[in-house]
Amino acid sequence: MEKKEIEIRLDLYDGTVFPYKDNTFDKIVSSLVFHQLDKQTKNSCLNEIFRVLKPNGELIIGDWGEAKSKLMRIRFYIVQLLDGFKTTKDNVEGLIPNYMINAGFKNVEELSYINTKIGSYCYYKGNKHYLANAIRIMRHT
Repeated sequence: MEKKEIEIRLDLYDGTVFPYKDNTFDKIVSSLVFHQLDKQTKNSCLNEIFRVLKPNGELIIGDWGEAKSKLMRIRFYIVQLLDGFKTTKDNVEGLIPNYMINAGFKNVEELSYINTKIGSYCYYKGNKHYLANAIRIMRHT
């Protein structure tokens, strides 16, 4: 198998405006971030992710989601005690896909999940439809 060198740049993000131009990235992946954010910051982040994704770009989010069993719900309570109920409530209620849709993402779905020792880790996917920018601009004018 051929090895390829890939340069990956990591930037700290404060929840406001990404330091990137519109339509820059083909794919954005987030893991265990959104359960740390309040509602306003979740919305702000998803709007910025949408802005910097290219048309037909894809967003993958891996994070705590709706508990898949009573045991997972009880175990996730530990995460909520540590991270706070205000930021984790929407995750445990399975609302991350709604946030994605509200930001303009299409074909939003929960791809899969893994039950862990402390809750259900869910994988969500959505894409920026190639017409989404035009529709979004028309809404704001």
